[in-house]
Amino acid sequence: MSFCTGYMIYDSIVGYAIETWQPGVGPVLSDEDVTYLGHHVLCSLCMLSARITGAGQSAAMVMMFTGEMTAPLMNVQLILEKSLAMGACCGGQAAWVRAAAAYVDWVFSLAYCILRIFIGPACAAHLTYDLFSKSGRRDMPVWLSLSWMPMIWGVLVGSIPQIYACIDILKGGPERSFGDEL
Repeated sequence: MSFCTGYMIYDSIVGYAIETWQPGVGPVLSDEDVTYLGHHVLCSLCMLSARITGAGQSAAMVMMFTGEMTAPLMNVQLILEKSLAMGACCGGQAAWVRAAAAYVDWVFSLAYCILRIFIGPACAAHLTYDLFSKSGRRDMPVWLSLSWMPMIWGVLVGSIPQIYACIDILKGGPERSFGDEL
C-alpha cells in the first residue's frame, strides 16, 4: 500500500510538475490533466483510508493492480517519446526507436483497453457487491464503503477519454504513424 501511494505521488510529480511546467508560469494543466490528477488523488485517498481503518487493503490492491498494471508500458512510452523528441543525439532518429515507440504504443493501448473496459469494471462490480454485502460489511465501516464506491467508479469513468484514444490507436495498428518504415 505504501508503494502504491508512493507511486501515485511520483507519477503526479513527473506528470504534472515536470511534464506540464512552463518557466515563469508553473504547471499548465489541460482538462485531461485535471482528470488524470483526480485519478491520482482518488487512488491515494483509497490507500490512505484503508491504512487508517485497517480494512479494505485487498479491495484497494485489486483496483490498483487493474489500474496500474500498464504503468511499466507507459513509462517505456515516455522514454521512447523523449528519445524521439531529442532526435539524433539520443538515438531518436534510429528506425528501431520509431518502430519500438509504435509497437509499445499499440501494446499499451491493447492492455489498457482490456484492463479498463473488462477487468477493471468487473472487479469494481464485485467490490461494490462485496462492500455492501454481509461478508464485506464485517470489516469495513459503512462510511468507508460509501466513500469508496464513487472513488472506484470515478477512476474508471475518468479513464474513458484515454480508452477512446487507445481504441483509435488499436484501429490504426502500429503502422499508423510510421507507415512502411516498420
